[in-house]
Amino acid sequence: MNANTTINKNFLIVLLGILAALGPFTIDMYLPGFKQIALDLRTDEKHVAFTLTSYFVGIAVGQLFYGPIVDKYGRKRPLLFGLFIYALSALGCAFSPSIQTMIGMRLLQALGGCVGMVAANAIISDVYEVNQRAKAFSTMILIMGVAPLVAPSIGSFFVEQANWQYIFYFLT
Repeated sequence: MNANTTINKNFLIVLLGILAALGPFTIDMYLPGFKQIALDLRTDEKHVAFTLTSYFVGIAVGQLFYGPIVDKYGRKRPLLFGLFIYALSALGCAFSPSIQTMIGMRLLQALGGCVGMVAANAIISDVYEVNQRAKAFSTMILIMGVAPLVAPSIGSFFVEQANWQYIFYFLT
């Protein structure tokens, strides 16, 4: 293996780790904005918590569908489609006029964003030899583990410096 291949594979695993971390990152980043979201959408934090529930449902259900889709249509098109849905629904969250709209947008955001988790696993299986996969998966999981640690701090920054909508602008 030459140096360029090593660099490309290292870059790829970081990129795949970021794609796979999109789900956990998106969950934890907006948590600091719950109180502001509740105030702006004229509801309480219990109803805002349903946005979290809808996200969990979307991420669980979406993975069931993306697995076969990624296998049938390849990695790139489903990944781009899912990320497009993710970005549009993140904007939808930022512009939500009601908690009901926000709940629906979070569901769509999860359905789009979970493609990163599915495609990342498939790409690792495609690119890495069997004896290299464990290391690649470990690195990807390490990156995924960092996401929930840094996401609330980033979300808090946006809430303190601007408002909760900026969290979703950033996620777009």
